[in-house]
Amino acid sequence: MENETPHLPQEIVANILVRLPVKSLIRFQCVCKYWKDLFKTPSFIAEHLHHSTQQNPLLVFDCYSSKCGSNNDKNNPWHLSSLNREMQVLEFQNPPIVDPLMRFWRIVHSSNGLFCLELIMADESDSFWLWNPAIRDVRQVPKSLNHYECEDFSVGFGFSLVVNDYKIVKLFIINLLVFQVEVYALTTGFWRKVKFRNLEGISLMSDSGFTYNGSIFWVGLQVGIDPGLIVSFDVAMEVFTLIPFPTKSLFLESYGITFTMYDNKLALLSSTFIGIHESSFIDLWVIEESTNESRERWIWTKIYTSRPYPRGLCPMVIWRNEIFVDSIQCLEGNLKK
Repeated sequence: MENETPHLPQEIVANILVRLPVKSLIRFQCVCKYWKDLFKTPSFIAEHLHHSTQQNPLLVFDCYSSKCGSNNDKNNPWHLSSLNREMQVLEFQNPPIVDPLMRFWRIVHSSNGLFCLELIMADESDSFWLWNPAIRDVRQVPKSLNHYECEDFSVGFGFSLVVNDYKIVKLFIINLLVFQVEVYALTTGFWRKVKFRNLEGISLMSDSGFTYNGSIFWVGLQVGIDPGLIVSFDVAMEVFTLIPFPTKSLFLESYGITFTMYDNKLALLSSTFIGIHESSFIDLWVIEESTNESRERWIWTKIYTSRPYPRGLCPMVIWRNEIFVDSIQCLEGNLKK
């Protein structure tokens, strides 16, 4: 109409904005309140992440040469970097929190571009923070319901499309065993206790879980019964499930077990010594849940076994069909079918 102000429907505007680079979104937050709120919605964050990773996927890692977050550099104690498609190392220039009393920090996990961080202060107190580097938004998570002196715990962070919510699960541990579990939901902003009856007698082998497809996974040990298993937590249903390893040797003979993703499936990288520990090899296992009731619920498939390589390397993650290890040395070959 000639006398009406031309405009685009909100759906088309959102479809354009979701394809813009992060720097543009940061500037456009001040255009209007609708845009500012839109950029913080889980659906927009997930869609923007989908487009951005297709164009320029990033591998985020700690800079170990700076002692992985130790507070040696008062201006930037994070030392967090990313690796883009062109293999260029880019350092994060705007860390979310700079506190002179911070002794240590770590990334619990990330989901849809949202990071869950744990900070340890000089007085040994800890706190969790949620950080979205795309829009430079950071918020502190309230303290959990109970705080125990000299407590030990394992934590996981994940997103469930079923309930459209991000959650932090904190498993309190005494004498290596789980004795209480609390869950924080981003939508409510509160912690609450959840049942964990099938975790009685379970010891977790890692201090943080791996997130995949709406669930969080840990490597666990059932004391005196099973040599190794996987503990799974459904973010939507808030239910724990125990998944057995395919063979006893996978747990007993491996000196390093790491969760990762391969071909959009949950996978394990296991490192095993050869002979008198002068060399090692890496196995890649893919884990799938069976839909056939007549078969085992969980199907394990060994996809790849590496050539022997010098001892001391430990697999971290699969990225673009390559295994990344925590050393400057690289494995020969790749995992392409």
